[in-house]
Amino acid sequence: MVPTRMPSINQVSLCGRLVQDPEYRAMDNGVSRLSGRLAVNRPYRDRTDAWQEEACFFNFVVWQKPAEVLADRLHKGTPVFLTGRLRSSTWRDAQEHTHSRVEIQVLHLQVLERDPNRVEDTETDAVEEESELAVA
Repeated sequence: MVPTRMPSINQVSLCGRLVQDPEYRAMDNGVSRLSGRLAVNRPYRDRTDAWQEEACFFNFVVWQKPAEVLADRLHKGTPVFLTGRLRSSTWRDAQEHTHSRVEIQVLHLQVLERDPNRVEDTETDAVEEESELAVA
């Protein structure tokens, strides 16, 4: 029997709000890193048919030039749409306790609100700004 070749897919898309100001770091090797946490709410009906809301929280990381650009643009409460891939890591601390983390390595991030610092003319006032950043 010939083994079936299955494609490997690692892709995630989320839309939510930042739950804290992201942390920007310029590493010693010159690489920029912006990390944050995203809340995604999901409304649902419970057994009594009443509406409830569940919140899920996800860690994300943006690297290089996009991290520099977004560092001043993102803040607690900013609504964003992001796509990327999941990355898991495991490590041991000084006390030999094992820790693990799953985070989203952002490939594309779109800010879903107007930039209050942007000067706009009257023609663009009616148009919703959607800052978009593709990470290569």
